[in-house]
Amino acid sequence: MKMALAVITKYVNDKMSLLEFLYNARRHDQIIDRLIIVYSHGCESHYVERLREIVELDLIRVNEFGEFEDRVKAMGLSHDECRKLIYSPTLESNGIVPYSKYRNIALLQALFTQMDVIFFIDTDVYPRILLGENNHMEEVDYFGTHLKYLRENNIYITTSDYSGYFIIPPMDFEHIEGFMEGIQKESALPLIKDATGHRCISHGSLGNKHVRPTDKFLGGNLAIKLSSMEHLPPFFSSTYHVGEEVVLTRGEDTIMGLCAAQSHIKALDIDFLIFHDTFGNFPHMPDIRKEKCIKDRFYYACLGWIGRNVFYNYIRGLDYKEIYEKQKELLIKTSPYAASYLNDERFRRLPEAIDTAYMNLGRMVDEYEETLHGFGKVTKTIFGGESFESAFGKPLPAGGIW
Repeated sequence: MKMALAVITKYVNDKMSLLEFLYNARRHDQIIDRLIIVYSHGCESHYVERLREIVELDLIRVNEFGEFEDRVKAMGLSHDECRKLIYSPTLESNGIVPYSKYRNIALLQALFTQMDVIFFIDTDVYPRILLGENNHMEEVDYFGTHLKYLRENNIYITTSDYSGYFIIPPMDFEHIEGFMEGIQKESALPLIKDATGHRCISHGSLGNKHVRPTDKFLGGNLAIKLSSMEHLPPFFSSTYHVGEEVVLTRGEDTIMGLCAAQSHIKALDIDFLIFHDTFGNFPHMPDIRKEKCIKDRFYYACLGWIGRNVFYNYIRGLDYKEIYEKQKELLIKTSPYAASYLNDERFRRLPEAIDTAYMNLGRMVDEYEETLHGFGKVTKTIFGGESFESAFGKPLPAGGIW
């Protein structure tokens, strides 16, 4: 199998965990045929040269495509279709790029270079597993573990969660249950509310794996057989306004997981919890009330989940309007308690955010259809057959979503 390792990032520099994965591959006799980095803001030349000494590197800067854009157009896309698929207007205007834009560019590059498998990792994950209570870590054969399952003919995607601190740090305040339901993260409550024992840390194991089918994809620990892209829709996420600020929606990997399940593309959770240095200073225990960077991260994560949820509920065929109305009511009630607990008035904006996300559903559906259309043209040219179409949700009512 020809293998590509892909990373998406704003900046390319030595703070990334990339070298650990490249050396991990060497130590376990795994050959990485290409490293694909899709970035948006800047890169350190000395670090790039160090990477080039180790692996064939494709370095692609968002909105500065050159040959890559020519390849996309050669797949039969018009200038307008190409721009909608790979360009990010919000990079110039607001300094942000939807997560799915980065990831889909990496997917396309892997397809253009005839890779068989693409591995996605994040810049703050590592090829080792956190074990037990004493913060001991053990290096693992990252690529070989995924390939063990991908070599089976009927398995197309492998993924798993992480060991390390959970993305939501420990917290507890009055009406937290309603708050978490309002951002559609109520499943996290047992982990964050009573963190005295486990401290919001997940540990992995080296044996007794609970491997199982899944529709939950984690973009920082994900491997995809590229032959599945004949039938698998691309990643999707977007942006929306909250007040004067444009923010990113989350869940581009979540939406792909749902698409895979709907398309009957078999994916496995391989119970392989690589280490995620969530807050960049493990093992220091996060304190969201004292550390501004952690508070900022949680605030923008909340906005990302809220921005995703209306669209996510829509494509699942749920009563998205009823869910939105209930979540808005919960956030009106509970966001002042979150703001008080965190001493951060920004959290009072969450009801406004869910209103904006709901009003932007029509635009997001249009963006999703445009992404499907453009990506489908590429895969139809590469694989033949018919382009895929969205089979989710239901038509929006005349006159908009209200």
